[in-house]
Amino acid sequence: MKRPRQPSPPPLSPASTKQTSPPPPPLKSLHPNTPPISSKKPKSHPKWVPLNLSQTELSLPLTFPTGQTFRWKQTGPLQYTGTIGPHLLSLKHLQNGDVSYFIHFTPSESAAKLALLDFLNVSISLAKLWEVFSENDSRFAELAKYLKGARVLRQDPVECLVQFLCSSNNNIGRITKMVDFISSLGTHLGSVGGFDFHEFPSLERLSAVSEEELRQAGFGY
Repeated sequence: MKRPRQPSPPPLSPASTKQTSPPPPPLKSLHPNTPPISSKKPKSHPKWVPLNLSQTELSLPLTFPTGQTFRWKQTGPLQYTGTIGPHLLSLKHLQNGDVSYFIHFTPSESAAKLALLDFLNVSISLAKLWEVFSENDSRFAELAKYLKGARVLRQDPVECLVQFLCSSNNNIGRITKMVDFISSLGTHLGSVGGFDFHEFPSLERLSAVSEEELRQAGFGY
């Protein structure tokens, strides 16, 4: 007796004979011309620039925190920061006593330097003045050695006048608070050493401040 033959398997369908398609290529960047982040070079930072002023021509501690201006802040050892027009700058003494400057923000570096030199009144030699004053005043001659570099700043007239008005019958702490409020009404130029610095506001901007706002800021008697 013959064993029954096993049925043959069904033939493969055409769809099952196709080869598996390769995986799709990785998606391309939507911005093919953008280089990878690692290839971007860091921007170069500005440097401290020598001002070619010795300590006998400009002493920062004897010039800025002495009541001439209340808009410059000490932002480091022997370093002071403030604004001159639309320029935000820092000044500091180098190890040899000379002064250097650093521009944090400015529309024009050349204009910032010219404004700084004018603000510091560098066209007048303080050392020569001290020599002449000492020759003609014995008392001044005794004190001059302690006041080398105490320079009178050439401030903007409106800015200087407003600070003077704030200083009437006031202590330094209150004057500074009042001047800081006035300054905050101007355009913000940046922050350095925990302080915010603003361009001094225009008279038009100041005229828009109400009496109530001024009193809330500590103005008045």
